Amino acid sequence: MRNITVTLPEGTHIFNDSEIICTPAKWKDIAIFFLVNYVTHALTTVVLPGEGWESYLTNALASLMFPGFGAYRGLRAIFVGWATVRKRFRSESWEHVDGETKHMHKHKARRARDLQKARRAGALCMIVRSSDWEPRDGDVIEKNVMLVQGSARESFFNGKGKKEAVVTEQEIDDDQSLLRDSYFEMRSMSGGTSAPGIQLHTYSTPWTYCRKRCPDSVGSRTIRCAPADLSPGYSIIMVPACTPVRNLIDDAAVDRINSNYDIMRGLVALVQALLAIQTLYQTRGDQLEKLGYAAFGLTVAPYAVMSLVNLLGSLARPDYDAVYMVGSPIMAEERRRKGLDGYYDGVVGEVFEADTDRNESFADNKVEEGSQFVKSPVKFVTMNKDMYVQFANWGIAASPYRQASEETLVKVITGGATPDSAAPSRSLFVPNASPFSYNRAKKGAINDPLPSPLVLDTAKWPGKLLPRSTRYIKRSRYFAFALSLSPVIIIFVLSKFRSGNSTILQRAITMLWLAWGSVIGFLVAKYEKKDTIGEKVDGVTRVRSVLVKAVFFLVLGWPAVAGWWVVAEMLLNYGKCVKLPG
Repeated sequence: MRNITVTLPEGTHIFNDSEIICTPAKWKDIAIFFLVNYVTHALTTVVLPGEGWESYLTNALASLMFPGFGAYRGLRAIFVGWATVRKRFRSESWEHVDGETKHMHKHKARRARDLQKARRAGALCMIVRSSDWEPRDGDVIEKNVMLVQGSARESFFNGKGKKEAVVTEQEIDDDQSLLRDSYFEMRSMSGGTSAPGIQLHTYSTPWTYCRKRCPDSVGSRTIRCAPADLSPGYSIIMVPACTPVRNLIDDAAVDRINSNYDIMRGLVALVQALLAIQTLYQTRGDQLEKLGYAAFGLTVAPYAVMSLVNLLGSLARPDYDAVYMVGSPIMAEERRRKGLDGYYDGVVGEVFEADTDRNESFADNKVEEGSQFVKSPVKFVTMNKDMYVQFANWGIAASPYRQASEETLVKVITGGATPDSAAPSRSLFVPNASPFSYNRAKKGAINDPLPSPLVLDTAKWPGKLLPRSTRYIKRSRYFAFALSLSPVIIIFVLSKFRSGNSTILQRAITMLWLAWGSVIGFLVAKYEKKDTIGEKVDGVTRVRSVLVKAVFFLVLGWPAVAGWWVVAEMLLNYGKCVKLPG
């Protein structure tokens, strides 16, 4: 052994452990500590299918402020990956056919696998009617049209709350009774009673919900083979991950859906997790004695947990650089308004139309008093430049007010509902999508009446009516919340919650940082209406839509900013430490 004299900067000190020597920390050292132990962990956040870099970086910012949110995205990917592993794909039997047919069946089976994998990964989207949809002459809506009577509107606008009573089964099935009750608000072709008419709206059906609160719009995602523009009154939303889809019969394209596993992001997450574990391991001795459970090395724990979860998520779910469109009756309807037929080019599959023999009708559910389903189709017709709605079984018995031969029409008023006295006392709600098969969260009867569509922005469909995939999102949120609190165990094991010489302010801010990141991360995951951030106009993401959300996260994440300030102060006082060779 040789003794060597080394000149060290002023402020260098050695704590009780003679093997650890600490030199004064510089701002460059603090920046490197923050970059390695916080920022790069947030950048391991799982990328969603088709998510642009603006949305990814903003969500990474949310993960930086609230590590529980980053763990939530990783857990969603893990649930999807687990579902993919559990599925066993079976191609059609082709052993006894000639070589050419055998080759065709191989490709067909491969397309089916790619389509189902994309479905479970949440990489499919579809066209639906939007809130500003307006009918055209000749449009016929056959199912799930809802009528809200005057009493329900008045109760909603007067703030009286919802009524618990339900209409009788006879009233639900009797469209002629519905028309008789509405007679005084109808215009007949022969020029009968003049009235305000009926307000028209569009409502979101439960089978289009990707989360418990609402459907998920595509936002700023990239859509492969997206139409240049949609007809007014239509929009694109994500297909719930549990929605059955199938290949197009005449589609022979192969490798249309491209995916890969992001091994590099997984490796980065692994490296970050190992570095975080090393940082936690080095948080020992004098640092714990001096700073206790407020030690700066322990603040890395939530980010280490997040990196481990994102590592598993990156390996569990394939990555898609875009989302893909599937066909539906609403897509065909939208194209008819352009004078076109069929689906758009590039559509990778289509949804199954609802099988009423296996899936009970949505319109069979009970509804609140003042609301009811129109069981017969409704038709929209144009007369004298005005739009009217006509019920299919319009044959109403003669009454003192009209003749049996008259044909009854109701004038349609589009636009948002208003509480003023001139507004129509009845509203007609058209579904945003025709019924297609989907896997419900839970089977069984719905005992509670469905809420009026007037209050669907604040009320929820019964959980049983929503797609099964909404359960995965709910589980991911709660598991992420539990995991984001697990660093408390790590801190207890290493520090035994001894305060050391740390100040009350240091302990309060570091613990608030941990708790705030868990709770707010859970709430952000719960109340966000879409997974991607930002909106696109003509294929370009609006900068303002991203900046507003980024500023919101920065303001809401003030405990994290305060925590970084405390960590920087502790690093300046404690210094940059290295372990001398033994």
